[in-house]
Amino acid sequence: MKALPQKFDVFILGAGPAGLCAAIRLLDMGHAVGMLEQEQFPRSQIGESLSPGIYNIFEYLNAGHLLEDAMHIKNIPARIIWENNAQIYDRPGQENGGIVVDRSKLDQELLQFAVSKGLHLVQPAKLKHALSFENGWLLQIINDSSEISINSKIVLDARGRKGTRLNERLSIAPAAVAAWTHVANYTGFKESFIEAVDEGWLWGSPVSGNRYRIMAFTDPLTLKKNSESHLLSVISKTKLFAPFASIGDNAIATCSVTSFVSQNPWDRQFIKIGEAAFTLDPLSSTGVEKAMRFSLQAAIAVNTYLKEQHSPHPKQFYEEKMIESVVNHAHWTADYYRTAWSCNEKSEFWMKRANFQLDISKNTTGFTLQLEKKFNDHPPEIERRQAGPIPVDYILYKLWHEKIDVAPDVKFKAVYAIDKDCIVIKQAVIHPALERPLVYLDQLELFSFFKSTNGKAISTIIDNLNKSMTIEKAKKILVFLLSNQLLVPTSV
Repeated sequence: MKALPQKFDVFILGAGPAGLCAAIRLLDMGHAVGMLEQEQFPRSQIGESLSPGIYNIFEYLNAGHLLEDAMHIKNIPARIIWENNAQIYDRPGQENGGIVVDRSKLDQELLQFAVSKGLHLVQPAKLKHALSFENGWLLQIINDSSEISINSKIVLDARGRKGTRLNERLSIAPAAVAAWTHVANYTGFKESFIEAVDEGWLWGSPVSGNRYRIMAFTDPLTLKKNSESHLLSVISKTKLFAPFASIGDNAIATCSVTSFVSQNPWDRQFIKIGEAAFTLDPLSSTGVEKAMRFSLQAAIAVNTYLKEQHSPHPKQFYEEKMIESVVNHAHWTADYYRTAWSCNEKSEFWMKRANFQLDISKNTTGFTLQLEKKFNDHPPEIERRQAGPIPVDYILYKLWHEKIDVAPDVKFKAVYAIDKDCIVIKQAVIHPALERPLVYLDQLELFSFFKSTNGKAISTIIDNLNKSMTIEKAKKILVFLLSNQLLVPTSV
């Protein structure tokens, strides 16, 4: 075993997907990274169902091979009762769709992959104290019966829900709890089920080891003291889960699934990531993917801080991205709960979620004040019709010799962007046709492009773009800007 250094650039608490994702990226950036994990691996872990976006993340980390295990279950079809309790919606399994994994095995393999890249691991171990000082943090760690002292410029807390105390959590949805079990040696169903009922909703899926996982999500106030009878009671009211009504002696577990955000996610270079920072409503089914994706942004912020320790940009960038994610998620889930048939029946579980209001009165910090403002200012979703194929060549042929200008309603705004793994400030394009300020379009920096475009013929613009990209890519970019009226013919 390699000797454990006493000083690190970054020390990470927790070896779940969020912590490991950040560790791998920071190691690739050349930083000294250590990690503490309380449990011995492999360890049992729920959250086996991963959304399709997980493939891109693992490929980005050069760890895509870990998702090719024969034990993983891919392309699972689903049966859903949601908007209409009299109709079952069948969703076929899709290539490159979601994947059900053995989390205990996958997490262990991802940890081994990180160690192979240079991660210094202390496992199993517990954090005893964390003391802030001018240049970072002093961590006192208990490993077996001995104590270890570690100095780190930055600490990333990736310990999941237990990484955030109850009084540090700001709820971004009504309280919720899950009661769950699995049916062992069960191969009767090869598909997932999702079904809304009066008291909440259920999810079921085949998981590794010839088991079928069943989870019921409900309000804590309606969860009876006997979780087994409550779960069976909910199952008895369903259509899809009726075959499981006699699950009998299977152990029933419960856990909190309330969606929350930390009221102070970046505190003196002690930074919460993953579920320690922000937990999603289980409705999204993208918890692991979102946690890892946000860890990639955290790694960029940390890398920038380590290069410019007096810059305010890393912390502001991190908090800005988190606020954007929290607000979008909270409004999306509320909207989706409204579509359930049970909500239309005015059931309490559903109405509380459809009409949730953010309350920061007990969690007032600089971060939560910004969050509240963004939450209340959240614009209504733009209804967009599905566009048909755009006849790229036909449009360009018609306008080939036309000179074009930047549309008068195009505005520019300074925003944070990422360049070479660091946070920078760049000018973004703002326009009614865009959902958000846009710095790049398919890696083309729009501000510089627009400044060099005014008054030029389309043929000339295409030729110039073709010097740095393929002709087909240049055409698609230009037609997108023209069809959305960010660029307009000079005569208009």
